[in-house]
Amino acid sequence: MALTQLQKLELNKRVDKILNAPVNATIKGQQPEMAFVLDLSSDLDYIDSTLKDAASSLKAHDKIFQNIRSNIVYRSMEKIETKVTAMSFIQLGKATENLNIVKSEEAVLKAQSHSNGFDDLCAYLKLYHARCRCILLFTDKPDKLIESSIRDKAIESLNPFLKHRLLIITPEKMITGAEILMKLINLPNQS
Repeated sequence: MALTQLQKLELNKRVDKILNAPVNATIKGQQPEMAFVLDLSSDLDYIDSTLKDAASSLKAHDKIFQNIRSNIVYRSMEKIETKVTAMSFIQLGKATENLNIVKSEEAVLKAQSHSNGFDDLCAYLKLYHARCRCILLFTDKPDKLIESSIRDKAIESLNPFLKHRLLIITPEKMITGAEILMKLINLPNQS
């Protein structure tokens, strides 16, 4: 399942809005950087096809994506890791090739105990990808991802800048970091 033409248009407009936001100004002389976050607990065929379509759409849309530094962040049940990958490799499907995903019983139990939840992912992105002007998260189950997080920790990680740079791409819709922040604020506090 790939992105439709309408979804590609929406993606281009939302990414333009993120890149041109006043809180997301460029630093002169700094190479623009963005991150593609892959939720490996999702359907990998969806992730692969959507990632390729998104990279192709962005690259065709604006020349800034011809020379942008792109990072792939792999979020699995066991760990979160980053790999610098050229946009052309992403378009060819090399970013998801040779993924060794083991969904062991131990990993499932670890995931159920809030390990590598949305709060951990946001903390990781805030710590290691603060320079990225745009962060695209690909998942097919955003509600499950958000519910698996510790509310206060996720809110703290989304502030002050991550909420302006994050865009979650799902089969049904695209959700901004600010919308996620509002959902988290409206959730009951977990103690």
